[in-house]
Amino acid sequence: MLKFKRSYLSKTFALMLAIVLLTGSFAACGKEAPEPVESTTITTTAPTTQSPYDKGEYNPLTGELNYDTALLKNRSVLVSVENSPQARPQWGIASADIVWEMVVEGGITRMLLMYADASRLPDKVGPTRSARHYFVELAEGFDSIFIHYGGSPQAYSAIKKQGTNDIDGMNYGNRIFPRDTSRNVSSEHRAYTTKDKIAEALAEKNFRTEIEEGKQNPFKFSPKLYALPDGACTELTVPFSNSYTYQLSYDAEKKVYLSSLGGKPFMDDNGTQQSFTNVIVCYVDVSAIAGDSKGRVSFDLSEGNGVLVSNGTYQNITWEKGDYTDMMKFYVDNGESTESTTADTTTESTTKEEIKLNVGRTYIALVPSSNQSKAVIK
Repeated sequence: MLKFKRSYLSKTFALMLAIVLLTGSFAACGKEAPEPVESTTITTTAPTTQSPYDKGEYNPLTGELNYDTALLKNRSVLVSVENSPQARPQWGIASADIVWEMVVEGGITRMLLMYADASRLPDKVGPTRSARHYFVELAEGFDSIFIHYGGSPQAYSAIKKQGTNDIDGMNYGNRIFPRDTSRNVSSEHRAYTTKDKIAEALAEKNFRTEIEEGKQNPFKFSPKLYALPDGACTELTVPFSNSYTYQLSYDAEKKVYLSSLGGKPFMDDNGTQQSFTNVIVCYVDVSAIAGDSKGRVSFDLSEGNGVLVSNGTYQNITWEKGDYTDMMKFYVDNGESTESTTADTTTESTTKEEIKLNVGRTYIALVPSSNQSKAVIK
């Protein structure tokens, strides 16, 4: 009896298992197997937003934003302005994007007021005065249109040789360079020009207006105000000569250096004191021109050392210009060393990088190397 039950149960279980397997087979035959799905990885790149500084959309001489992009390809202008006592107070000297200053004969200085575009000239600028050949070299380096009233024989020779685009008061007289009759000084100290008059002269000259390739952005700028690493500088003495020594004092609230000459604020005719975010002093070898009856001088603009002052701090720098038509450039050592090996010696030197200026106006003083020891940083 027990044996019968085991056999019966075994047969029953086997039958049920067969029915389950058969049902599963029908189900599999009645349904197509899913096709494999390929795995696709989608890579998305977030759009990069370039800053105006990456795109070069800023005043190329000050780094200031909201600059008219229609002017970005235009050439700058450089105006020769007198700095003898009879010429003061001058017109427009507090408005320039960059003020260059350097000695001429007799230890007096002359300024070159640099504007990123002729349309940025003020309503009155001057007294305009004569050119020197090293002014022409600076203008050529930056592809600037050079504005002056007369010039030394060396300057005229350079203008002719280089084909410099210049506007010379000797060719226009009072139409473009009128004289200010309110000043009781001789006529050479009273000539000036204006934005509108220079626009008139430029229309007649029909100069190339687009700046030379590679010179659109002559300076680098830091988007954020930064401090220089060599120490504090709240006052700087700039010793051009015994009678032309400036003091530049730091205004911590406005973040600018205020200019004084002979212990008095150096003022524009409109009552504005000259002020600068950046001050660059370049020490330059200056020599007398042999046989020049006026005692004119010449500048070696190949290379040298100097100092950059900004934001209450300073940094030692080097500068170089190279060929006559090259721009003057300013550098700092970046601390990295390189080696160069010849058959006999191995020379180690540090590499350099171009300085970044803080955004704002800049004063560039070309000071005789012989006066470097008289420069003071406090």
